[in-house]
Amino acid sequence: MFVFYTYILIILLITYFQKKELLKGVFKSSKKTTWFISGISLFMYYVSVEQGQVITGVLAAQGMWGLWIFWSSLLGAFVLPFVFAPLWSKLDFITDNQFLLFRYSGFSAKVLHAFRAFYVGGLVVSMLLSFHVLAFSRVIEFYFQTDKISSILITGFILILFTLKNSFQIKLKTDFFHSLIYFLVLFISFYYLYKTSGGLKLAINNFSHSGPYKLNLLPPSEIKFAWTSWIAFVFIQWWSAQMFDGGGPEMARFTAVKGKRNAILTALFPILLYALLSFFIVIMAILVLSFQQTNSGESQFIYTIFKIVPESFKALCLLGFFGMFITTAESQLNWGGSFLTIDLYKKYLNPKKSEKHFQVVSFFSMLLLSLCCVIIALNIDSLQGLLKLVFSISAGVAPVYILRWFWYRINAWSQLSAMISSGVYTLLFPFFFNKNNIVYGFAFEEARLIVVTVLTSLTWLMVTFLTKKDEDENIERMKKIIPDKKTIVTQFALAFGMGLGVLLLVLLIWKLILSI
Repeated sequence: MFVFYTYILIILLITYFQKKELLKGVFKSSKKTTWFISGISLFMYYVSVEQGQVITGVLAAQGMWGLWIFWSSLLGAFVLPFVFAPLWSKLDFITDNQFLLFRYSGFSAKVLHAFRAFYVGGLVVSMLLSFHVLAFSRVIEFYFQTDKISSILITGFILILFTLKNSFQIKLKTDFFHSLIYFLVLFISFYYLYKTSGGLKLAINNFSHSGPYKLNLLPPSEIKFAWTSWIAFVFIQWWSAQMFDGGGPEMARFTAVKGKRNAILTALFPILLYALLSFFIVIMAILVLSFQQTNSGESQFIYTIFKIVPESFKALCLLGFFGMFITTAESQLNWGGSFLTIDLYKKYLNPKKSEKHFQVVSFFSMLLLSLCCVIIALNIDSLQGLLKLVFSISAGVAPVYILRWFWYRINAWSQLSAMISSGVYTLLFPFFFNKNNIVYGFAFEEARLIVVTVLTSLTWLMVTFLTKKDEDENIERMKKIIPDKKTIVTQFALAFGMGLGVLLLVLLIWKLILSI
């Protein structure tokens, strides 16, 4: 209990000494910070509590080649730091949704602005939050030996308590504190997993015998749907559903620092740090799966860590999992709350109220999102399944977010049609194909990703050319912040080249590790 009391005391002290910033910087930093603090905060947003669970589930079901669902994202990972982080730092909005009124013009811009505030700020954020609530509830379930429903309700209650202090200005400090706990717990968990399993060589040997082709870095032709899944990940998923422009919780970190260089470092640092630490996380999952246990799949990651870590460190490990959960959850709550408060309530429903009134509404909106995500979490079971559903809902949408900065023919109707159509096509897909069908040689989830990408892309392209372009005033305003074509091409070439280089390096290192 000493560990928990110490943690609560530190959080209360940080909040107390920053109490002047509690209302001043609810959704945006009221003063500039260093790129290191902002970068660590962004890193902790990326490092969420479900990652070890999802990776363990993928390795258990498919083996190393299944990790292409994550590795493929490296191809576009560096577009954010080299292209978009400097652009966001120039604009300095409170929410990324405000960019829509800057980029687009007329009635369509207001429709898109209001729709995205409700759709993303309410529905999408609730779904993303439920993902993390379910993941941490499993930690609660194993640690306190409770049932699933009670664990989710406890997790939701804790999230609601932290909502009351969820101010971005304070969050930058608490994220740094949580990162220290995270690194310490990662080291402790890795050490005891390595020690108990008998070492990496034995663990890899045991893992390789748990099923055929477990150590293959490329999908084996003998496994049904293996290569078609790989094709979907490498040629479709990373650009269609994952490579966004940094609008979201990330944007607040870019505007929290001063200047282009600091914005680039803020975005670059967590990507490189996570690429390095991902080796340790995957190795931990392999060590977990090397144990002969009745528990299997995603939950085995948590089960094994709490089983092998000494009693004196278990409370600290619980805090480590909690730190990963709360930093990501607070970021998404803050993002969704800013949409509902600033972009929906203040802009369209009640604009004449005082700032103090909007501050109260901001915390109420985050409370509402917390309740919604708990309801969703009570009705889902598989983290991997939900992850693929989120990819499908985003399929075909990501290119609009990238191209809207440079292709001025894109208008508000283009983005709105992309967002709506991807969701509609995702919902309609099961009515035409069920999970037992082979869809053009692809498994259900991968076929859904490809079909939704194609249909969504065709939809928004058609809408783009059937509607008129934006007013010249908006286009000229965009041109003032966008670099010249040569610079843009160089930035994208550097980003994609670095992404490919890091991906090849990751594969080479894994080949060396698995050949031990």
